[in-house]
Amino acid sequence: MEKKKIIGIPGGITTANGTRRYYINEADVRGIVKAGATPVMIPSEAINDLDYYVNICDGFFFTGGPDVLPVFYGEEPHINMGFSEIQRDRLEIALVKKALTAGKKLLGICRGMQIINVALGGKLYQDLESEYPVRSKQPLIKHFQAASRTEATHYAKFTANSRLHDLYGDQRLINSHHHQAVSQVADSLKVTAVASDGVIEGLESKDNQQVLAVQWHPEVLVATDEKMQLIFDEFVSGLTK
Repeated sequence: MEKKKIIGIPGGITTANGTRRYYINEADVRGIVKAGATPVMIPSEAINDLDYYVNICDGFFFTGGPDVLPVFYGEEPHINMGFSEIQRDRLEIALVKKALTAGKKLLGICRGMQIINVALGGKLYQDLESEYPVRSKQPLIKHFQAASRTEATHYAKFTANSRLHDLYGDQRLINSHHHQAVSQVADSLKVTAVASDGVIEGLESKDNQQVLAVQWHPEVLVATDEKMQLIFDEFVSGLTK
């Protein structure tokens, strides 16, 4: 039997019935499993064991979740900032750095793209609605859609000679469920997708194939657009043996 690739996924933290629990959304797990890999959850308490996870995992998937604390990119919290989880922030930032140093590949979705950017020295809009029109001097489209997450609501345009362009061509309809976004791109990353208002929808590594990250949610959009699975397939198939 061929050995499957192992994908480490940092777990989110929630409270259910008075008990704090780790979780990974079903759609995130499904995307990795359908791509032919085995997911392994990494709890925040394992922050001192990251060298072990970097050793046993072939790649890492950073999923959606709460806002990233602005202290990690040198800013004070905006009045419209949402819930954050400092334990998860600390673990994911440390893991991004260790994994890339070890030559591992990363996939990021929504918050996952944002935390990768922050870990590498970039910054975020803490609240698009109030900050983006002021700083960018252009109007904003709706990025926290009222429609179901399984429905596409606006276009993303893809940069030529990028992995996203190879998958989807010049543009594609995507879903949108975020109020934060990348503002300052980390030096080691390049923008490979944008919305019509200029909001960044995709980032990739400048000099190698280690990072692929998107702002939208392909893991749930795949319910109405089967080609969204290609992001997971491309990530897993590109892992070294």
